[in-house]
Amino acid sequence: MYLDTFRKILREGKWVYNERTGTRCLAIPRHVYEIELKPETCPLLTVRPSYPVSAIAEIIGYLRQYDNAQQFADIGSPTWFTNANRTQAWLDNPLRKGENDLGKVYGGALSEQHIVEVLEGIQNNKDNRGLILNWWQPDTFDKGCLRPCMDRHLFTLLDGTVDLTSTQRSCDAACGWNFNSLQVYFLGMLAAKLSRNVGGTALHLINNLHIYEQHIEGVEEMLVRKSKDIGTIFNIESDVFHYEEVVYADNHARDYFTLEGYKGVAQPKIDFELIA
Repeated sequence: MYLDTFRKILREGKWVYNERTGTRCLAIPRHVYEIELKPETCPLLTVRPSYPVSAIAEIIGYLRQYDNAQQFADIGSPTWFTNANRTQAWLDNPLRKGENDLGKVYGGALSEQHIVEVLEGIQNNKDNRGLILNWWQPDTFDKGCLRPCMDRHLFTLLDGTVDLTSTQRSCDAACGWNFNSLQVYFLGMLAAKLSRNVGGTALHLINNLHIYEQHIEGVEEMLVRKSKDIGTIFNIESDVFHYEEVVYADNHARDYFTLEGYKGVAQPKIDFELIA
């Protein structure tokens, strides 16, 4: 499915010029797929490396309301330095506090109360049809370096099962798609662990899935590789029983999960420039 979707973008995508990044990309309107929330279904790649520690660290940083790129790096995700320090509109913004400052992005744009209420609902197995982490807060867009790409996560607890629906306004297929898949999977697995329920599925709806022009050569290299069957096992650590152990701690991301069977499996890295 992963490689076939890249082929679809190359075959059916429309060329679009993106004013913010100053570059062209091939884009399709949407892509929708499901991930089973089981230990053996972690969405890891073999045609290139996946980065579960970094992806999970980023999500944990959102839950902790981080607003500085170094905070994310300290727990395992060095992904925010580019947006913090190379986005010209943010460099020109008088609200920027200096090097590595991100402003109000993702969890940093929400109140602590909002995040806690959602996690407490999951923890207490109380589904009020409003267990939504909503990073999309338009009144804060001028106060941060980037609008959220993955904008909402909607949790549903029904009859002992946790399901998740995650929506994304746009996605850089080469740099972001698998990274975001891992984040969706982790949130669903974390919700199942905290609520002591069985994991169902996570539906990931991506709007505007695109390949930047600079990435096409690397994508074509990836498409000649063959995927391998792997038997990985992912689990949230057994001592994670309460959301406070995630939100109010300063642990590194790798402290929250175990992953067996992936080391040395993936084929060599392909360098895809992060377009800020």
